Amino acid sequence: MKRLSNLSILAILISAGSAWAHPGHASGGFAAGLVHPLLGLDHWLAMLGLGLWSCAAAIPRKALATVCAAMAVGAFAPLALPAVEPLLAASVLVAGLMGLGATRLPAVLGLVLAGAFSLVHGHAHGQETAGLAAAAGALCMSMGLMAIGWLAGRNARLQKVAPALVTLAGAGMLGFA
Repeated sequence: MKRLSNLSILAILISAGSAWAHPGHASGGFAAGLVHPLLGLDHWLAMLGLGLWSCAAAIPRKALATVCAAMAVGAFAPLALPAVEPLLAASVLVAGLMGLGATRLPAVLGLVLAGAFSLVHGHAHGQETAGLAAAAGALCMSMGLMAIGWLAGRNARLQKVAPALVTLAGAGMLGFA
């Protein structure tokens, strides 16, 4: 029975299309910003994946600061990024791969990658939420999701399995983006 439920979860994760990435648009305010990252499976998985990676790489504070700063820049900088949905899906794939190879990936390269796709996530949230309060809420929730990934990474069993699931989900999302 447990195997069936794991297969069901996996099927749901890899079938997530780009329409799941950022449904709806928050109107504004801190509470709306807090909720917004929870509405996109891509954001959940990317932040959880980064938390897993930061735990395995033993650089949670640097990773958290990098992700937070890059998301803030992405939310407020006047960027015109092409292909945002495929980039978001690719970020999930890369976050999972980073977790799988955390001990072999140089920390600086990992931080650059984390910053690059956090910029894209920040841009997507900045386009869909209104105002500083909403951006602050989205950043707080993103950091919370990343912290959950870090805590999950402290469990040896999850540290081995979870990045592979994030990678597989990212590959599925990229296939539908």
